[in-house]
Amino acid sequence: MTLALRYAAHTDVGLGPKTRNEDSGYAGPHLLAIADGMGGTVGGDVASAITITTVRALDKAGHNEPLRALGQAAVEANSRIAARIDTDPHLEGMGTTLTAILVQDGLANVAHIGDSRAYHFRAGRLRMITRDHTFVQSLIDEGRITLEEAEHHPHRSLIMRALEGRQDARPDLDRLELEPGDRLLVCSDGLDNAAVKDDAIADVLGRFAGPQEAADALIALALDQGSPDNVTCVVADVVDVSQGAADAPTLIGTAVAAPAVVGAAAEPDNQALDDSAFEHTAALSPGAIVHPASRQAHGLSGDGLPHGESDLEEELRYAPRPPRRFRWLSRIVVAVVVLGLLGTGGRWAYGWTQDQYYVGPFPTDAQANTSRARVAIFRGISQQIPGVPLSHVYEMQSFALSKLPSYQRQQVADTIPADSLSHAREIVGKLRNLAQQCAPAPTQSPTPTPSKTPDSSPTAGKKPTATSKPTKPAEGAASPSTTPRAGDARAPQECDPADSTPSPTSGSK
Repeated sequence: MTLALRYAAHTDVGLGPKTRNEDSGYAGPHLLAIADGMGGTVGGDVASAITITTVRALDKAGHNEPLRALGQAAVEANSRIAARIDTDPHLEGMGTTLTAILVQDGLANVAHIGDSRAYHFRAGRLRMITRDHTFVQSLIDEGRITLEEAEHHPHRSLIMRALEGRQDARPDLDRLELEPGDRLLVCSDGLDNAAVKDDAIADVLGRFAGPQEAADALIALALDQGSPDNVTCVVADVVDVSQGAADAPTLIGTAVAAPAVVGAAAEPDNQALDDSAFEHTAALSPGAIVHPASRQAHGLSGDGLPHGESDLEEELRYAPRPPRRFRWLSRIVVAVVVLGLLGTGGRWAYGWTQDQYYVGPFPTDAQANTSRARVAIFRGISQQIPGVPLSHVYEMQSFALSKLPSYQRQQVADTIPADSLSHAREIVGKLRNLAQQCAPAPTQSPTPTPSKTPDSSPTAGKKPTATSKPTKPAEGAASPSTTPRAGDARAPQECDPADSTPSPTSGSK
């Protein structure tokens, strides 16, 4: 089964005060698209024309990833709008919606941003396949208002997302399967603003056999309801060309039906926006319809101007931002200010680190607990940033880290912060004193006991002379060494406990 499209696209400026059509529509063998330019701002027609001109390049078969291609086309259209604003600053604030359907391999691939809509009609049942990006729709989603309340909400037309040359240009992407007999409708919000209900749309799509008649009837219905906005409809029927239907479009050779381009994109001034995008399509077909009777019935003159009425709601619809004529200059100024703040903050932070001191081991890290490590005063902070030295040795001490008790040794290895240089020196002084007090006592050799030997001298027989004993220090006299040693009862409690294993040189009874 081979599916193809029979299509038609039509538009009308509407019954409001607008003198130009800001909608753009496209219908081709593989692509259906609507772009509704921002009303109330300069350049809405330019934005919609740029978008349709960009997206229509997808109207061909053989896309590897149709959905991704649609998303990229929307981003590209947004970039072109931004570029046009840069070259023509008076166009600042222009924008457009986009709703597009790319049909391939029996699937309808849908891209949508804004408040234009896409519908799927099958066997008498109508289903909207897009979601409006409007303020009231967000209120409906949150359960704050009902559908009936949304119809009369004062901000029912305030749009939240669109293509306007700014960052967030990613459309919603979706796809659905198609069958022969399905009918697709893509329309601008001029149809919805005319209070045309879904059941009325379904009735029109079900009663009229051809896409052209259906599109024409929908726009006539919107005008009869007093549509104040531009209204554009693209209708397409899904047919099975493998059945050889007489009314099926021919997709082989040169007998392809000409694509239909309507609205702003069909205007001569906008047709040359990007000639490269038109290479694969046939000549343009404006396809606009006019309803003189409806115009007269609603008090319009022949040129579409109202008799003394205005449309403030449409002017405020997109809440345009004030023009920024020197955006590039403001961006440069902002960048310079940010870089200046970062540089000033970085210099201040580095200067603060160089006013700090701490006590630590040298060498540091892996060699901190070796016998070669010594205690040192560092200037800076102990934290490390790769490639940026934040500290250096300020004063090297003369005593080794290994001379300290285990607890203080670990403290130094982990670094001890100091409030100032004098505080750091005070910490080092206490550590030096503790190392001296906890130093182990020197080992003494035992005094040999003198022995009595026979005297072979001529004085034999006389009483032998006894060896003199060590003189006991007088009571109160100082001992040869008064410094407490490790294991001594007078040693500080911070010292490591002495080894209790008996010495090999100790005497036994």
